[in-house]
Amino acid sequence: MDSGSGQSGRQDNVLVQKVKGLLMRAWRERWNEIQWGIHLKKLIGTAQPGADTKEIAVLLLQQALVGAHPNSLILSYVKHAVFTKLIPSVAAFKYIYSYDDYNKPHCLLALIEMAKHFSLHMSYSSVSEGGVTLCQTLQALVHWLLKVMLKCVQQYQESRQTEYQNVLHAAALAADAITDSYTVNGLLYIAQSEETEVFCDMEQTELNVRGTLSQIPQDAISEDVRQDVSNLNFLKNIKSTVMPPDTLLDVGHLPICPTIVTMVALEAVLNPTSDMQPFVEQLFVLEKLMKLQRPYLFCELFRACFMGLIDLKSGESQEQYRWLAFSFLKMPQILQKIQQQQPSRDFSSDLEEGFNKLLYSSNMLDLADIKHNCDLLFFLLGECSKINLISESQQKHIQVKRNRDSQKPRPNDQQTCAALIIRAETTFNSILKTLDADYSKNQESLFGVLHHMLSGKNFGLILAAAAATGKLQIFCFKLIKISEFARQSPGEGGKASQFRAWLFDISFLMLCHITQVYGTEMIMSSAECMDTFFVQWALKCFPEDGKYKSVDNSMPVDTAKVDFLLNALTQGTDLSQGAPKWHEICTNIPWAIQEVLFAWEHGSIASDSIKMILGYVKNRMLCLPIVVSAWLCSYINMLSDDARTKPLSMLQQLIQPLTGENTPQYYSERSHLMHLIVQKMIHEILPPSKRPPTPQYIPANTLPAEVMAKTMKGLFSKGWMDMECLRTLEVILNLCGSDWFADRLVMHMLDSYRVEDMSLNLSLVLAVSHMDLEHITLSLLLHTIPGLLLSADKHVQLTDPKGYTLAKYCVLAVTSAQTAKSSQKAETSTMYSRGRKRSRKEFDLDDLDDTHPQKRSKTMEPQITLDSEGFNFDFLNVKEDGDSSPIIDTKDPLNKALLNLFRLMNAIVHDGNVSPKTSFVISFIDEAIRCGQYSRYILQFMPPNMLCQILKCIPGVFGNEKILQICDLTNSTGRKIAAKAICQSSRFEKD
Repeated sequence: MDSGSGQSGRQDNVLVQKVKGLLMRAWRERWNEIQWGIHLKKLIGTAQPGADTKEIAVLLLQQALVGAHPNSLILSYVKHAVFTKLIPSVAAFKYIYSYDDYNKPHCLLALIEMAKHFSLHMSYSSVSEGGVTLCQTLQALVHWLLKVMLKCVQQYQESRQTEYQNVLHAAALAADAITDSYTVNGLLYIAQSEETEVFCDMEQTELNVRGTLSQIPQDAISEDVRQDVSNLNFLKNIKSTVMPPDTLLDVGHLPICPTIVTMVALEAVLNPTSDMQPFVEQLFVLEKLMKLQRPYLFCELFRACFMGLIDLKSGESQEQYRWLAFSFLKMPQILQKIQQQQPSRDFSSDLEEGFNKLLYSSNMLDLADIKHNCDLLFFLLGECSKINLISESQQKHIQVKRNRDSQKPRPNDQQTCAALIIRAETTFNSILKTLDADYSKNQESLFGVLHHMLSGKNFGLILAAAAATGKLQIFCFKLIKISEFARQSPGEGGKASQFRAWLFDISFLMLCHITQVYGTEMIMSSAECMDTFFVQWALKCFPEDGKYKSVDNSMPVDTAKVDFLLNALTQGTDLSQGAPKWHEICTNIPWAIQEVLFAWEHGSIASDSIKMILGYVKNRMLCLPIVVSAWLCSYINMLSDDARTKPLSMLQQLIQPLTGENTPQYYSERSHLMHLIVQKMIHEILPPSKRPPTPQYIPANTLPAEVMAKTMKGLFSKGWMDMECLRTLEVILNLCGSDWFADRLVMHMLDSYRVEDMSLNLSLVLAVSHMDLEHITLSLLLHTIPGLLLSADKHVQLTDPKGYTLAKYCVLAVTSAQTAKSSQKAETSTMYSRGRKRSRKEFDLDDLDDTHPQKRSKTMEPQITLDSEGFNFDFLNVKEDGDSSPIIDTKDPLNKALLNLFRLMNAIVHDGNVSPKTSFVISFIDEAIRCGQYSRYILQFMPPNMLCQILKCIPGVFGNEKILQICDLTNSTGRKIAAKAICQSSRFEKD
């Protein structure tokens, strides 16, 4: 290696000696630059291969600057050699910015003019040097100009020599002209990222120049020079090369913000128990991407609450409780979280302005007040004031304006549901304290508290308040502990044993109802609960969302207990005698009923006996009808229609309440709750003619596609989502899956040709995607978009404005999904829970992911289409020396989907044909850039060769500002790609 270097050095010395002789001849014969270029080219052509021509530039410039004045002829030779690429421009620049003989002002002037000439007229698109090297060279050159300015202004301050004033002026004009170049500015921005210390030194030098210049008297220096030097702001311009992103989704022309209003509806109705942090994170994302002012955001949040309260249908108590709890209990907490995480300069003023904006919708507020027979705004203001979001004076000011603007009388009835839901929060907190007491000492009072919760509307209100405040899981945990305590009564008898039985019964009923309404995750919040009787029974036996469990997967059977129960049921013996263990009775009574059913089917027992036996089942402990009904549902689910008659008859008898004066104590409230639980449990099992009337979101003999088309048309027409539309889309999504759903969303979103209409459609479709954000986003990236890109007859869907609308949707969905995933990493309930209750199957799959990832069912996530090269992240690991490999979770489905999509788009770009597909790819990248701080997550999956290939296909499609945002300038690879792309685009430089 050393001998090779020595040989190369000798070749360079020989070449330099020959050039020196050629220069002497050119000087004697007074060659012009053309003649010089011809002879120099011949000389270089005769040199050994690999000879370095950089030393030629040093030789020529040294000879040109020997005296006090530069040799103009030799300088013309240098310019010609550089522009004809006989010698590299970087070598000339390197000599210039290394020149430090400040006692030769005329030579300095010549070098400044040469540097300016080279920088402004050379072709950057064909430079042979490395892009980053060129960036560093230009930065060093500008730094040298600043140092020359500083030295000259200091020399002029001391000597007042006109030559230094001229050099100062020339250096200022040259620096301004060089940095005014669009290409140079972009390259200097890359150099700033490469060598931040040098750029800081440049800023300090500029500051010193200004400071020294300010010390020179006004009349001692030309006004033009002072002005040109003082007006230099190119360093500031370099730092601001990358401008703030534009609005990604503009809804300013719409009367309301459809995305915010619809997302609030989804959160209130579908996510009543979820932590508010993911929702707050989504609000922050939309606030940034849609450039929403904070007061406007607050106004739209309030508007969504009032619109939801108005849209409620009569008789929908569960929906009403959810909306009221969200509006008056959860919304103030959301506002408080916004204040804590992103405090504005004056949060209370922004909130007050948001309320003032809401007051312009006085008709909506009046309608809501009439609907609920109270002043709803008064309650909302009161809850915000309680947690110091607004002051009392602000509250009074808003209320006065509301009273002035409205002509409708607004009663303030404290017995309305709005008032009750607010009081329910306080009641619930006191109940939690009561449940912490010692069970063994106050069973009667504890039962009294739980029994009182079941009276009237109390239970529904309290559960809604608990869900909205995030305490429902705590309540379930305490109920499970009570259930465990009360399941047996060793040594007890009489009253104590009876209250213990009732505690077991009422806690069982409450837990069943909560599980049905709010999902299995409510009872699985703690590892302590997993081995308890109720949780095990619910997981193995309790039907969930119309899905029945396997009879073979039931609890273990104790034949002795089954025989005891058979005797007790057939003879009418009280099951509470003998200090029973109630969990064992619940475990074995289904098998006793199975024996009774088989005997009935074989004619061994009469119908009257069956009625009597079932009467005993529901006589005292109402947990038993639920346990028996759950087993019957699972059993019936396996039978043919002909074999279901008698089991269905048993179910019908179980849900009939006891009548007469002999009903047990505390029976009616427990019976009502039991009836609700069993009725919901058996709904799917009953023949259609015997089912209670329920909303049919997908009518019989109607295709889901037709229902969705009608629903989406109504949604786009209204501009916001009502409850019927929400429930219909929820049913369709659960029925048809995310792939089908994503396809239809895109199809209906693009079913327009007006940009304004597509903007509205996009804002609504984005919100609808939050029903199941991750799965819909994965389906979009892995199924819908590849299907459009690979189709030969769907180019119209990719043609603008449809193409860039689709690209906006993809980017918005990905950004939202990534934000949701990041904000929920520490939570037990992952993204799959957003928008719907989680099934036990999903919990099992999560466990498998942690312990046995190879066992996870492949049907639970969209399939990734791989090309012939295989699926890997290798190209993301391509890096320069000194760069660290990117940290990317290769198991994350969203990462895989984005990588797969970018590989497909890269193949389209390299195809060479410009088509709507290419336009979509460019729009996708363009919209990703607009995400600002969120763009890096998406663009990190862009193959390194993709950007330059796009610029080859459609030159100038990305300006330097966008190139600098596409590339990751924090690593050498990104800076190298950015420099190459900017040089490639330099021929399209802006004027």
